[in-house]
Amino acid sequence: MDRIERALSVAAANGHRRMFVVSGDWRQSVDVVAEILEKARKYVGKNLLYVAEFPKESDIGERRMRALFKRVRGYQVNQKPFATARDVLGRTYDVAVIDAHENFPPREIGIIVETVRGPGVIVLWVPELTRWVNTKLKFHELYVVTPPYDVSDCRNLYLSRVLRKIMEHNGIYVLSDEGSIVKAPKERKRRKGRRKIKIPKKPRVPREILELAATQDQVEVIDALPTVFEGKKRAIVLLADRGRGKSAALGLFIASLAGKGKRVVVTAPSLSNAEEIFKFVERGLKALGVKYRAKQGEIRADGLDVVFKAPLDVLSERVDLLIVDEAAGIYVSILKEFLRFPHIIFSTTTHGYEGTGRLFQYRFLPSLRASHAVDILRMSEPIRYAPGDPIEAWLYDVFLLDAEPAKLSKKDLEDVAEGRLRFEELDVEDLFLRDDATLRQFIGIYVFAHYRNNPKDIAIVADAPNQRVFCVKTTSGKIVASVQVAEEGGLRDEDIGRMRSGEVIQGNIVPDLMVKYYAYEEFARKRGLRVVRIAVHPEIQGRGIGSFALARLGDLAEGEGKAWYGAVFGASPRLLRFWLKNGFLPVHVSPKRNPESGEYSVLVIRPLDRLAHDVAAVTNFGMKMRLIYELDNFYKYMEPEVALLLLSSGKRRKLPLDLTVPERRKLEGYVEGRLFYDALSDVFFRIAVWYFLGEQRPEMEEREKLWIIEKVLKKRTWKGAASTFNMDPMKFARKMDRVLTRLAREVLS
Repeated sequence: MDRIERALSVAAANGHRRMFVVSGDWRQSVDVVAEILEKARKYVGKNLLYVAEFPKESDIGERRMRALFKRVRGYQVNQKPFATARDVLGRTYDVAVIDAHENFPPREIGIIVETVRGPGVIVLWVPELTRWVNTKLKFHELYVVTPPYDVSDCRNLYLSRVLRKIMEHNGIYVLSDEGSIVKAPKERKRRKGRRKIKIPKKPRVPREILELAATQDQVEVIDALPTVFEGKKRAIVLLADRGRGKSAALGLFIASLAGKGKRVVVTAPSLSNAEEIFKFVERGLKALGVKYRAKQGEIRADGLDVVFKAPLDVLSERVDLLIVDEAAGIYVSILKEFLRFPHIIFSTTTHGYEGTGRLFQYRFLPSLRASHAVDILRMSEPIRYAPGDPIEAWLYDVFLLDAEPAKLSKKDLEDVAEGRLRFEELDVEDLFLRDDATLRQFIGIYVFAHYRNNPKDIAIVADAPNQRVFCVKTTSGKIVASVQVAEEGGLRDEDIGRMRSGEVIQGNIVPDLMVKYYAYEEFARKRGLRVVRIAVHPEIQGRGIGSFALARLGDLAEGEGKAWYGAVFGASPRLLRFWLKNGFLPVHVSPKRNPESGEYSVLVIRPLDRLAHDVAAVTNFGMKMRLIYELDNFYKYMEPEVALLLLSSGKRRKLPLDLTVPERRKLEGYVEGRLFYDALSDVFFRIAVWYFLGEQRPEMEEREKLWIIEKVLKKRTWKGAASTFNMDPMKFARKMDRVLTRLAREVLS
């Protein structure tokens, strides 16, 4: 074990972490794990995190843990099941023991590994390696397998990739249950360490605050943040990889505002994301000797109010400074709403689990620059360990956190312009076992195009038996579009029965909705393809490549005898137009908004056989009928542009408009100017239903249709409806009067 001693010694000198993978029969390997932990006590602290599955059907997980800590003493042990491992976000440990005999959930593994400081030790305790990579994990049962498949049908590519990366990377040792070393990297001490912390002679914030900083990066960022108040509209963007201390820097800066009469609103995808900020606000206030009152998501001190608000609740707040933490985890549409505030700090992880700063920079930064003066600050020094930590490099590689799209050459751009593209299905086994370059290109496009980059999604692609991946390539072989597809349907009667009773059937979103809401059981027996993700290279979006991919996918689905292909997504005007343009029909709209995005989920399908055609036509009209009658209720927060696109989809039906004699007289009175809108709002509501679902005459401009949706169908006040379009209420009322008069004359003619 002298190699282990050497590894721990070098890691301590470098401020880095080491991982020890111990495999084999646990009754023997427990002694190896114990010996590593005993040796580690000389080099690391005592705070130990122990994570395991602890299966309910047996006490095997508890037995392993008890056996280990009979042999090891002197650690303060914090025990966690994988199910609650996310609770350790923001905490720091000296040692982590990951008992991976029954489970190895990717997102939780990333979180656990990143809680370990340097120098620190991670022990990965697994069965014999060949057996381990073929294990069906709890993760497979919960997230990967989907009817009509069972767990035995799952692939074993995820763990195979994990093991391959373990063997490739430095800083990771592999040992057998007898203690023999299977793999040992070369060790060498580094000369370069952390930068020495220097506090400016004339800092912008109190010196007591800067003295709490853990790195020079933090000092420089905290001292630069007060410039956010310079000028009428200024924003600061703070970019860094995970673990660089962004949240701590923000919290300390907020504390420096004590006594200045500021109301600071903090928002993030969830309160748990922002807890670190509040922890450091308190730490900063204590250093300044400022008295304060604190409760969850709220701190009040003399001349300073700090509150957390969910993204959708921010817009109704009074805000002196808005801090948006993990901004890449918030939808771009909501981020743009924040631009009404004059002073904003956006903090986002460049590569991480909540989202990617790449999307933020590409999709949102141009809008921010057009609205505010913008300063960009970057942090690169890790807080928990010294730069160059090999375990961080392994983690980023294995979970593709730093994947990027291919760099396109002039020839690639010519291929795109001239349509020299090919659509092909990728071999998943080849991707995950051999072809890293193609996999990184494929995932890299998602990193730029999607608001979340979750390692769990990558593991599902690797192992789920119903998942397929496609791409569009140029003649050079570079990927310019990525498409992930799930095969759904083909369900058995027992599965359909479970759906009917309200049970969620994993991975069958489209059949589930069609059975639960519309009782189309035969539809669930048919097979189809659901597009899970589709994304185009960020340099060449808007050039028809996504439409090309969907058309080729449709040809393939039809050739395979599929009944339909479709997608479920949060409806924004841009996305909805894309799917409608490509011949897809919306058939269902969720009555609840996504709490993070504020968007309503929409199911669109493109039918490929007679049954699917009939089902789509009927459900599309039913969806429109429900939507139009519930726009003042469940769908009152829906963007009018989304509502108009949904109501304009599919075929129209001839709807009678049987107004009574008194109703027609009231309508005549409105046209003649004797009656006002409020006297016959019910009549105009019926006319609007007739207009959008039936005849649709006279012709109107799109903006006029949007006005009718917001005022007549949503039944909003004049002031409320006008605010949607940033119009003066009186001016809006006059314009609406002209539109409704024209509509009334058409009905009376």
